[in-house]
Amino acid sequence: MPFFSVVIPTYNRARLLERTLVSVFAQEERDYEVLVVDDGSSDDTLEVLARLGEQVRVLQQANAGPGVARNRGIEAARGEYVVFLDSDDLWFPWTLSAYRQVIEEHRKPTVVMGTSVTFRDESELARVVREPVRASPFADYLASALDRTPRTACVLAVRTEALRRVEGFTPLRIVAEDYDLLFRLGTERGFAWVRSPVMVGYRQHQGSESTMLESAHQGMAYQLMQERLGRYPGGSERRRERLEMLLYATRHVSHVMVDHQRMDLAMDLYWRGLPFHREAPRWRYLLGFLPKVAMRRLAHVVRRR
Repeated sequence: MPFFSVVIPTYNRARLLERTLVSVFAQEERDYEVLVVDDGSSDDTLEVLARLGEQVRVLQQANAGPGVARNRGIEAARGEYVVFLDSDDLWFPWTLSAYRQVIEEHRKPTVVMGTSVTFRDESELARVVREPVRASPFADYLASALDRTPRTACVLAVRTEALRRVEGFTPLRIVAEDYDLLFRLGTERGFAWVRSPVMVGYRQHQGSESTMLESAHQGMAYQLMQERLGRYPGGSERRRERLEMLLYATRHVSHVMVDHQRMDLAMDLYWRGLPFHREAPRWRYLLGFLPKVAMRRLAHVVRRR
């Protein structure tokens, strides 16, 4: 049984997938298997994978989205830990060995989360240097609520049996399905946050600003709904920790919406989060956000004249 199962969902990214797999095969840590879940690609993804032979286990499904694809990989995984990697991102040679060192030094935590660096051209990653492995341990994921370090949920290694116990990712086609998973793993024993080295190169793509903002809104709205419905673990005893993380993200996203003149999305998140912000309470946001929206609207009207 391998220690790691590397699960890579992909859809019509044959060329980028090749580069991703090159970075996987360059790992210093060798105790792993690679599962690529083809989510109904119509390009030459399957031909590319066929050339790799037994280096990759290929799973196929009709197009159903990344959540369903990752769950297919979780079901088939033989490793003790599943490590997730998107088919356009890149690992550094030390990534898996750093995961393993943290896992062994911190008594096999359920969840390990790393850090990433963004890039558009692969040459930019040459500036990333290998640093000593340094991680912060917590009793569980919810216990990290007060840590304001940006969370990088695309960089996850999780015990396979825990993923199956919480039934993996939501099958819905939403963004932030990885953050939803983290909340549902919130009380599982052991969480380690890898501060260094950088673990993943996160590829940035040109995209529609409007689409990205709407996707961010959709993901936050879903998480707020899940909390309202009591779908996240920990009950009332851990509610403050859940709200600390959830509302911090809500405030950040709503301010970004205002800065990009998407007042409709900003106000929707404000109203959705209002009962939770009253409970917290976060009065500076509650009392200051509406005047900010009004001032930005006025400034926008003046500039257009």
